[in-house]
Amino acid sequence: MANNFYDEVYYGNALQDLENHNGHIPPDIKRENLFYKSMICPEPGKKLLDVGCGPGSYLSLVKDSGASLWGIDISHTATSIAKKKVPHPEQILCENADPLPFSDGEFDYVTAWGVIEHFPSLPSILKEIKRVAKQGAEIAIMVPNVYYYKFIWDTFRKGAGPVKHQEIEVLYSFQEWKDLIESVGLSVRKVHRHNKFNKPPFVIWMREYIIPFYLSNHFIFMCTK
Repeated sequence: MANNFYDEVYYGNALQDLENHNGHIPPDIKRENLFYKSMICPEPGKKLLDVGCGPGSYLSLVKDSGASLWGIDISHTATSIAKKKVPHPEQILCENADPLPFSDGEFDYVTAWGVIEHFPSLPSILKEIKRVAKQGAEIAIMVPNVYYYKFIWDTFRKGAGPVKHQEIEVLYSFQEWKDLIESVGLSVRKVHRHNKFNKPPFVIWMREYIIPFYLSNHFIFMCTK
């Protein structure tokens, strides 16, 4: 993956605008990251790594947790903003995450919110996440669903499948993701659905009851080593 794609195309002016508005986070992004925080909120004295941390939206919400927060992302644009949102900016790295530049068993928590599907080798990045996690660490991996109900509807109406917005974007079903994650030796404890946060709270709430689990937009696999 070329980091100029993420600096110039994927993030581009959007993050610069965010920075120019004193770091104001749009409501939908804030709701999304609060959801992530409900999945994993690190304890004081623990160590967390956010793989593909982007502009640090999730890390900024847990910055007062008392945990040691680390992030890594390939985008210079994103990491330059993330550094301004955390207590220790030197712990935000602008590097490729495969391999991860950390020692074995270094982290109590590892998060990857919608990122591993963009790596050239899925088994490789999953093995790296497992490697840097401590025994018993909490690991959250969010991935996209190829059978998202809107993808199915668009195919029915127009004969067009999912539109991919990045250079590499792998879409699997729930079972395919589960099998892949477990194949590297991670144990799946629980799986949550994720159906975007770009609508009013009532609509978001209704989605949980209307949309079948296996037709959700994303799955969040809560794992341990």
